[in-house]
Amino acid sequence: MKKRRYTDLYGYTSDEFDRWLERGINKKLRSAGKSRSELDMATVFAAYEDETRKLPRRRLREMRTAT
Repeated sequence: MKKRRYTDLYGYTSDEFDRWLERGINKKLRSAGKSRSELDMATVFAAYEDETRKLPRRRLREMRTAT
């Protein structure tokens, strides 16, 4: 029997989503003049909120996995 599994809410694979988030974090760090070692949770959450707000919504992609 095969189960259907959806990648995530926005329709992106985890690699694509990670790239979007990484880019957002880098933008936040540059604008604040911080180095990568000064990364804090507030920066990560702010980047997540900003980037997900701007993401174009894709249809949910379906992945089939055999069980």
